[in-house]
Amino acid sequence: MSLRRRTRILLLSFGGVLLGLLLGALLAVHLLLQPQRFTQLLESAASTAGLRLKLTQPASPELFPSPGLVLQGLRLSVPTHTTPMLSASRGKIFVPWRALLGGVPVITRLELDGARIDLDELDAYIATLPTGKAPWLPHVRTGIKLIDGTLSSGGHTLFSAINVSAGQLEPGRPFVLTLSARDAQAQILQLRLQGTPRSSASVVALDPLKLSGALPGYGDFALAGQAGWLGGSRVQLALLGSAGKPAMQLRVGFANTAGKAQMNLAATRPGQQLQASFDPAVLLAWWHGALATGRDLPPLTPPPLAASASVAQLDDAGVHIEGLSVHVDASVAPATSSGAPKKSAVSVKR
Repeated sequence: MSLRRRTRILLLSFGGVLLGLLLGALLAVHLLLQPQRFTQLLESAASTAGLRLKLTQPASPELFPSPGLVLQGLRLSVPTHTTPMLSASRGKIFVPWRALLGGVPVITRLELDGARIDLDELDAYIATLPTGKAPWLPHVRTGIKLIDGTLSSGGHTLFSAINVSAGQLEPGRPFVLTLSARDAQAQILQLRLQGTPRSSASVVALDPLKLSGALPGYGDFALAGQAGWLGGSRVQLALLGSAGKPAMQLRVGFANTAGKAQMNLAATRPGQQLQASFDPAVLLAWWHGALATGRDLPPLTPPPLAASASVAQLDDAGVHIEGLSVHVDASVAPATSSGAPKKSAVSVKR
């Protein structure tokens, strides 16, 4: 037998053994991880939260660089709804190495690529939460990561290129979340949240809470305060800080504790003052109507908010404003018939 033929046989034999070991390892990983255990764990967690989880393909195991399961075509939706609240083209759940030995199925980290979040469906889900149910704090062992996601509402993309990274979430341990995104004008939004979760029978709170980052058109901001979830859709928020250059003092309050959401904003700097009160969801719906185009649209109504603003003097981009005062009251009804719909009253002084 020639040396060349002998070498070829050895190489083929070695390749066959290597392929057999590889297939055996993949089979062992599949048998040890048992993907159905973890998909059932995800489906059970979603069902407990009142949601339905579907995958377009069965989860497949992955060993390197760390053990986990790859998820294809993930869809998380409100039962009976066809539009998903959250969908992702690909995802991965990370599991501890001890899971290879058949231990209790535990998910330590979740990563989603191309996640798409529908704000309308999220609102619909929040509306289904029982208000009398005690709040609970979900535990995240090592974190959650969203890559290149989008946020939409009413068929409009509000933010794209969303990247979120969140760390461990457990009571009493500092929690950090960072977010970056682009708005419809491709301007960059950046946000960093720091807080300490605290949980009791009546409220899940982030106290203290710090928010910092940069908003398109407004510059850097830094706020501090506290936030609380009282169960169901009941949420409250109170923040105080500053934003922009020159710095503007901000006070932000939000409450949805009595079945109606209300956001209160107050912003002041020397010679300038703004106060506003509104329901964010109602105002967003009005804004979508203002952006709509068509020949048979109803006339544009005033914005659904109560607000006042005053400017002693302002010079910006060649525009000079002096002694301007604006007041909007969305609750004022016209002095005609009692059955007429309410309209906003707008007054401008200069």
